[in-house]
Amino acid sequence: MKLSLFLFLFSGVLLSSCNKKNAISDNKIKQIIIKKYEIMRTALKSGDPNYVVNMHTQDAILFLPNGKEVVGITELRPFYEKVATTGIDINSTPNTIELLSDNVAFEVGTYTSTSQKGIQNSAKYINIWKKVDGDWKIYKAIDQAKL
Repeated sequence: MKLSLFLFLFSGVLLSSCNKKNAISDNKIKQIIIKKYEIMRTALKSGDPNYVVNMHTQDAILFLPNGKEVVGITELRPFYEKVATTGIDINSTPNTIELLSDNVAFEVGTYTSTSQKGIQNSAKYINIWKKVDGDWKIYKAIDQAKL
């Protein structure tokens, strides 16, 4: 009986410590992503699409609200070049980030965009991040916004 109680308590402590480890990992990846979004925001506002393009994996896919897809770096570059020419201010806020494995994370967030004329838009998004050569990059993105 005492052994059963001990094993039960021990397993509870063990599971509790595992959950804390995951929470710390989720928070760490969230901080990395927030930092990337800060740099992205500045780059796009200044008209430079290069940072945003390089935030994506080579085989990334951006699913647009009109049902179209932007597939791979080759197609993402002109897409983000066009976005960058508008001088838009995009403020992304990750609401939930879950580390699914050592190299894959799932993010749900919202963002607001403000045009140079002051027109605001907001939308929700889902990103799947993939760690490539030690750097977290967007692998798949579903976007509701109409920029």
